[in-house]
Amino acid sequence: MIKKGRWLSRVICMAILLVFLCGQVASAITIREENEVAGEFIRMIRAHYRIIDDPVVNDYIVGLGERILSAFPEQPFNYHFYVVESDVFNAFAGPGGHVFIHSGLLQALPNEEALAGIMAHEISHVYSRHISDRIERSKKIGMGTLAGVAAGILVGVAGGNPSAGGALTMGTLAGSQSAALAYSREDEMQADQVGMSYMMAAGYGGEEMLTGLKTIREKQWFGPSQIPTYLTTHPALEDRIAYIGNWIEAHKEEIAARRKSIDQASFLKTKARLTALYTPVALAEDLFTHAMERGAAPLYTEYGLGLLMDRMGKYDKAALHMRKVLERRAFDKDALRGLGRIYFHQGKYKEARQLLEGAMSLDPDDFESNLWLGRLLIEEGAFHEAVNRLVPLATDYGPGALAHYDLGNAFAKLGKVYDSSYHLGFYYRGVGDLRNAVFQLKRAKEMAPNEALRKAAEKILAEIVGKNGKKKKKKKPEEPAPGEEVDGE
Repeated sequence: MIKKGRWLSRVICMAILLVFLCGQVASAITIREENEVAGEFIRMIRAHYRIIDDPVVNDYIVGLGERILSAFPEQPFNYHFYVVESDVFNAFAGPGGHVFIHSGLLQALPNEEALAGIMAHEISHVYSRHISDRIERSKKIGMGTLAGVAAGILVGVAGGNPSAGGALTMGTLAGSQSAALAYSREDEMQADQVGMSYMMAAGYGGEEMLTGLKTIREKQWFGPSQIPTYLTTHPALEDRIAYIGNWIEAHKEEIAARRKSIDQASFLKTKARLTALYTPVALAEDLFTHAMERGAAPLYTEYGLGLLMDRMGKYDKAALHMRKVLERRAFDKDALRGLGRIYFHQGKYKEARQLLEGAMSLDPDDFESNLWLGRLLIEEGAFHEAVNRLVPLATDYGPGALAHYDLGNAFAKLGKVYDSSYHLGFYYRGVGDLRNAVFQLKRAKEMAPNEALRKAAEKILAEIVGKNGKKKKKKKPEEPAPGEEVDGE
């Protein structure tokens, strides 16, 4: 008769084997448990890394993620896609379907197909339950600590931001415990196989996954601290490149038959926007200058220069670049909106309104056009109209948090202290500034004109602080997807 311990070990080994044979874990942690870890995970990521809550970048990365997901079978997670502001070459997936792309990697990739390959690989880690399987093996660590360690391992402690990585891992675990959460060579190979299959089903050429990996490999480094973080969080890169290359060579006809033509416009605009608005100014100027000299994507270089000059306060130059885009594409929504925000900064409110409304005629639900029009209404003194414009935009996290800031401003102009503080509290919580979030929500609670509104502020405050006034150690619910509505005011 087999002893109980030996029998259990064999069962566990069989379960692990099924991961690689069947593509999904039959006995990992439950979906509920993974979502609990996910809530703590995303809180830690936001506390240590800046998520780019840009409406245009967000729309693009979410749209691309959803296109790839549409080829996968139905899954139990609500996926969330983010761009991390970092020049480190990395991408990672967290528990519960949270997928992150570093801005430096996105900017380095040559086309959307290569980005789709990286994202398909990360989605496959979630789909194949690689993360949940490793969490299951390490549950004895404790869910709160586990989330921090997982964040440190997946983000890459060894590269890019070692101080943040150290804070995430908390320095409390032995190396063997931390290693239990890292991806294995088998995980990486399976994520490549699964990811390539489904990205091709979504209409992308499978060979572009190889392009993405080669882009990462070609990054130059001159010491251990400069190794691309992707190499530390996703092992066996050379083996993966060789395997994918051989597979592509053997399936050329299938790849050609399934590939669809991909419009690169949104990808190129997103790259230009990341460079213009989220890259150090001097570096952004150099990048655009070199792009102009090479004649690389001139239309999108002009668009990026318009945004960069606006960021630098050089509004005349900014307008000149943006008008060049419109000379070639008179109905370009992004350029219309871009020139509208430039005129807004110049105080040319009439011209700004015409351009923003022109962009909205092409897309009435365009978030950024509505946001800037709301800001314009505040400047014009139409505070009630501004509130009506901004309220539908406001969400807990993501770009919608920006609308809470403007609502706080509009309500302050109307003398509504409670509403102003309430929305500012949502804004600061959304961007991860918990100290200011607590301050504003406490103020809202004190200034509430009735019990119902006091409880509304108290409810949100309770999600951030415990009874002793310190930040809760409990896990907060999984972060809502960008675009989800905030619970009522």
